[in-house]
Amino acid sequence: MSWFMVAMPLHVALENGGLARAADASLSFGLPDEPPVAGEPPTVVQVLSAFRQAGCHGDAWFRLAVPDCGTGLAVCPDHVNCSTVGGLDLGEVMLGVDGRSRSEPLEPGDAVTDIGFRKPAGGAVLAAILALASQSGPWLVCDDGGDCVFVVSPGDDPAHLAAHWPW
Repeated sequence: MSWFMVAMPLHVALENGGLARAADASLSFGLPDEPPVAGEPPTVVQVLSAFRQAGCHGDAWFRLAVPDCGTGLAVCPDHVNCSTVGGLDLGEVMLGVDGRSRSEPLEPGDAVTDIGFRKPAGGAVLAAILALASQSGPWLVCDDGGDCVFVVSPGDDPAHLAAHWPW
């Protein structure tokens, strides 16, 4: 069985009717009373930098138009034992960019509107989203069924979030 998580800047989720869907979730955490001010989604380079800053790694299910040059997604050093030793494996990572098919190469400055994680370690996703939120504002994370919805905002206490993180 496969499991999948999706993350997106909170203002992007709200533009796409995400607040109504989030309200229907069986578990929600961190939803704001007021919608956040719309900002610019992070670029491909900013997302990958946040992943590195958080110590995360995974399998890139996207292609970069510019050769890697050290800016790509770090590969998991030990797929077999990673999760048992608390590794920060994001699993198979997909970066969504408006107007681009998932098969097209991504430019470093493309704005990332959503991120898909297939078979991630839950703690790795939290670490990655904490790093992203500190750089680009609040992020909404949900599971593939939309049953759990979680918002991570800049300045949130990582220990408090981890105590409530359902994955």
